Amino acid sequence: MELKRGFKELLISQGYKNIQKTAGIGLIILIIALIVFSSYFLFFHVRQCENADCFVDAMTNCKRFSWIREDIQASWLYTITGNAKGDICNVEVQLLEIKQGSINNEEIQGKKMTCTFLKSKISLPEKDLLNCEGELKEKLQEMIIQKMHNYLLKNVGEVRGEFGGI
Repeated sequence: MELKRGFKELLISQGYKNIQKTAGIGLIILIIALIVFSSYFLFFHVRQCENADCFVDAMTNCKRFSWIREDIQASWLYTITGNAKGDICNVEVQLLEIKQGSINNEEIQGKKMTCTFLKSKISLPEKDLLNCEGELKEKLQEMIIQKMHNYLLKNVGEVRGEFGGI
């Protein structure tokens, strides 16, 4: 008994009186850090797809993946952000770079839109703008309307003849 009390007095004299308290606080901090770290990977971490097949599989299962699609005209970044309701999934679409087109098109580079799609119907989100919302959608619609307007002005005689035959 005397040895135990002597050891306790030695620890107190060396400044280890609050060692249990300090160890408990350290353990709590460690547990919080592990929860934050695992939450990030469960809810916020987006993995990268290397090809279209990987991304189609991710779209079908609505898994958090991103993919950069390169074609002749542009580079697109798709990021699946998760489930919306039932069989519907959300994907964020960003136009990274325009490779072909007029200088006016450069104003839409870097713009984003959020689109919804059915997991069972896989297609590129920008092909159906009705299911999208955001600045990129608005700019794309403006460009389509402007092209149609220019076409009508350029071909007004042909169009008038077409309507005259109705």
